Amino acid sequence: MNIDSLDPNIFAGADRKTWLKLVERALKGKDFQETLVSQTDDGIAIEPLYERRRDCAPLSRGRADLPWTVTQRLDDPDMDRALQQLDDDLANGASGICLVSKTSASGFGTGIDTERPALADRLATVMSGKNVSLRLDGFTPDTAKTLIAAFGENPPAALHLGLDAFSMGDKQAETARDIRRLSEQKLPGTTVNADGRSVHNAGGTEAQELAVMAASLAGHLRSLDEVGLSPEAVLAATSLCLSADQNQFTTMAKVRAARLIFSRIAEACGASDPQPAPIFMETSYRMLTTLDPETNILRNTIAVFAAGTGGADEIAVLPHSLTHGIPDPLARRLARNTQTILIAESHLDHVADPAAGAGGIEALTDALAEKAWEIFTGIERDGGLANVIASGRLAAMVAEARASRIAKPIVGTTLFAMKAERPVAVLGPLVQLVGGMGLVPMRLDEGVGA
Repeated sequence: MNIDSLDPNIFAGADRKTWLKLVERALKGKDFQETLVSQTDDGIAIEPLYERRRDCAPLSRGRADLPWTVTQRLDDPDMDRALQQLDDDLANGASGICLVSKTSASGFGTGIDTERPALADRLATVMSGKNVSLRLDGFTPDTAKTLIAAFGENPPAALHLGLDAFSMGDKQAETARDIRRLSEQKLPGTTVNADGRSVHNAGGTEAQELAVMAASLAGHLRSLDEVGLSPEAVLAATSLCLSADQNQFTTMAKVRAARLIFSRIAEACGASDPQPAPIFMETSYRMLTTLDPETNILRNTIAVFAAGTGGADEIAVLPHSLTHGIPDPLARRLARNTQTILIAESHLDHVADPAAGAGGIEALTDALAEKAWEIFTGIERDGGLANVIASGRLAAMVAEARASRIAKPIVGTTLFAMKAERPVAVLGPLVQLVGGMGLVPMRLDEGVGA
């Protein structure tokens, strides 16, 4: 039997009114809204059924004809060991490397010393001739310049410098001038990050994360305009950075909403025909649990699936044992293979925005974009992202969401959790977490003494 042998007239057509009558009978007097309508952390209603949307343009990654970049973090503070890991990563499926500084808000207790002598030369030697992307996380303009000089005439296939004026404190103006000079070098890749990951990992909502990403982009547009960089040049030099977690549909909608927000800001700037910004997504730190860490592998799988099908251009996976210490080779391999299996065996890279037209995800995308825009315009009214960070208003907004998140039970983690940890192999201890934008990362099992 195959699909062609089924009679399409077996099932009579039904409209929403008929469906609601059947639902009412099944609910037996229970309230429809309370029983079947849920809400996201932003208060966005999720209905049980949506009609398909017609004539929706796909919101796919920049190069839909190519797989997303499989990025592996290079964050082991032992430089010799880190460079050995780099060789292994490049030989076994990684098409991108994210070099994480020990001062980065995305280090999560790991990270390399970017000031270490000969780091740039050694890295350039290992990566020479490799057709891979290199992303910097937590670097200063000076350390980025040193690395660029070390590559000389053989830069990576793409080089994302990841500079962020909002992480430079009173050096924002000086950083803006450095960003302009680096952007003018026309290196393959991007110079600036508009990054919302710190908000996510501190417990913020999806709309808050998107709003801070948008506010970061707007702030960079203003500061770089003051040093003579056009809006078109800034938009072309910007990566959008977000977190991907185990909530599949909200993660997919979040990536797609980021593209809508970027387009809306570009339109507001009067930019003519801007190219879609590359979106880098990293799996969520806050969803990692210390108890029963192997379940983190499942969470990472869903997060990568959602990010990849949502349209991320580049994805990095946090190893499942990260909350215990510096991940060992097996944990790193599992993190890398989570992506390579979804590409090489499940062929998820062969689809371009499969959510296009799906009523539920389209509705969630639009609602997230609008909610994020509302928060973003509020940040702008309060003087921009730098002022909101300095005043503590951003931290207060995220703290409220964090408290609400901790109060919700999670089966297997905060409800019916394991009473003891299983042994986990790591290469060394973590250092104290670094917070970004005055925000400290949380974990999924926060609140149960983990």
